[in-house]
Amino acid sequence: MKFYADVHRTKKNSERYRITYTTDGTAFKHVDGFGEIPAGPGDKLFIDTLPIQHMDGVIELMRRGVEVYYLRRLTLIEKMRREHKLPKSARGDIKTLMSIEERWFRRVTEDFLVMRRMILAYRSLMKTYIQLVNKAKALSESERVTLRPAISSIEKQ
Repeated sequence: MKFYADVHRTKKNSERYRITYTTDGTAFKHVDGFGEIPAGPGDKLFIDTLPIQHMDGVIELMRRGVEVYYLRRLTLIEKMRREHKLPKSARGDIKTLMSIEERWFRRVTEDFLVMRRMILAYRSLMKTYIQLVNKAKALSESERVTLRPAISSIEKQ
């Protein structure tokens, strides 16, 4: 069975995500995590985007035997939405996902998710490191001493 899911930010708190999914395009259900989707072995799940907060839920689904696919080009959603004259909503996005050919989706593996998480952590540390180094350059020598422990800690990681 094919499941189609749209991951979108909540209105109340834009840091949280809500997942709307369907199998047939008529009955839509909402969940807070991918682990709550009732997919079983042999099922396929097609999603538009995969936030880092939900990677554990996707790994749980893959361990249950679900094949997970994500859209390679998010610009296709907008293009297809205009073509089919669908609204910009979770339901409209899911119907748009259903109309996109399977070749535009890439299968997700557990190794891919682990590497993606590590890359995101590295980028975050690198951004913080560059900010601290730039701030240290603007400070006097006596003030720079306070930033050196933070910079060396990031360098070790």
